Amino acid sequence: MNQTVMFFVFFVSIFTLFGLMQYRLYRLVRLWSRSVYEGDILQRRLNWLKRSLLLVNALFLLQFVVRGTEWYQEPFLQVFLLYPMGLFFAFVVLSSLLVTCADVIRLLFFAGDRMFRWVLRSSPAGKQTPELKPVDPSRRRFLKLGGLSAAAAAGAIPVVASLATARDYVINRLDLHFENFPAALDGLTIAHVSDIHSGIFMSEQNMREIFELVNSLRPQLIMVTGDFVDTSDAQIESIYKATEMLKADHGLFGCLGNHDHFATASKVSAAMEQRGMFMLNNGHQKLILENRELTIVGIDDAGRGRANFARLDQAVENVCPESFKIMLTHRPDMWDTVRSYGADLTLAGHTHGGQVGFRLGPLNLNPVYLVHKYAMGHFEAEGKHLYVNVGVGMVGVPIRMVKPEVALLTLHSA
Repeated sequence: MNQTVMFFVFFVSIFTLFGLMQYRLYRLVRLWSRSVYEGDILQRRLNWLKRSLLLVNALFLLQFVVRGTEWYQEPFLQVFLLYPMGLFFAFVVLSSLLVTCADVIRLLFFAGDRMFRWVLRSSPAGKQTPELKPVDPSRRRFLKLGGLSAAAAAGAIPVVASLATARDYVINRLDLHFENFPAALDGLTIAHVSDIHSGIFMSEQNMREIFELVNSLRPQLIMVTGDFVDTSDAQIESIYKATEMLKADHGLFGCLGNHDHFATASKVSAAMEQRGMFMLNNGHQKLILENRELTIVGIDDAGRGRANFARLDQAVENVCPESFKIMLTHRPDMWDTVRSYGADLTLAGHTHGGQVGFRLGPLNLNPVYLVHKYAMGHFEAEGKHLYVNVGVGMVGVPIRMVKPEVALLTLHSA
């Protein structure tokens, strides 16, 4: 199965699931409408709802056409098509999740109620218990209206919160200590950036702001762990122009991510290399600093099946075993494997930190931990270190509750 067919199957699957979500929500709105409106007013409202859904879905499909062209950079399309459709997608998904949670809770209460009634009926005293009275219809309508209002408010909370976090870039500083790090290089600094996603939610100006922040840290090395672009070749030019401003004493290094393959991976690599970045797609680069050797190793995106482009054996071929090794990989779940290849420090991205996860008191309500073993932040095992960057870009929807980050890692000799 080639890449075009795989992308088509993925697109059809996602849109089918999205359509089922809308159908579920439509049935709920129709039920609510029948409890509020009557006669001609009810029919007009339902007809208006159907026409609105058809129009919005037509625009939703149109935006995928725009994404693959240079038109996506037009301010008019950004404001009136791309961002609204991203928010529409987020609204449907979040509302569906809330409805599903409500259904599960309702099912649990229903099962508990049935069990409770069965216990009562099975006892002598229970047989004398009078039947419960039916819920008053006006009370039922009030509960429906209140429930939908609460769901709408809960769905709006992430959108409102994202306005404060989507461009609120944070700098995460971390000191890492290694037994085998050369003492002469103690204090070496690395700026780690990931998941830029040049495209509809990441303009050239946005990238220049991020890169200005990176430069202000005065890093000695800059490393980018994949997803330079979002979905198409048309998005390469913006990041190509913005990358010209990145500066580091000892060089820029990068590896490819899965979204770079959604575009044309070879074109993404060529554009970054023209800007002076060492693209380590299953390869390595030896650095001699203060007469000490460092090796920067990078692997291509390690997807599944035929989408697995990583070739670890090729990447580490002829690498000096005694050299301190920094591994770049887009997917953090590769750490268990690359650690066995002697990678002292592994940098990764891909997860976005869940992008829409959040904490509620002591509860961490971030689904990313259900998907990724190494979801975000710093991990250490067997004297080796992994840092998973939550990235700076957004994918799918223009909503980000997990703040975008630039990591500044300082390496020390233990």
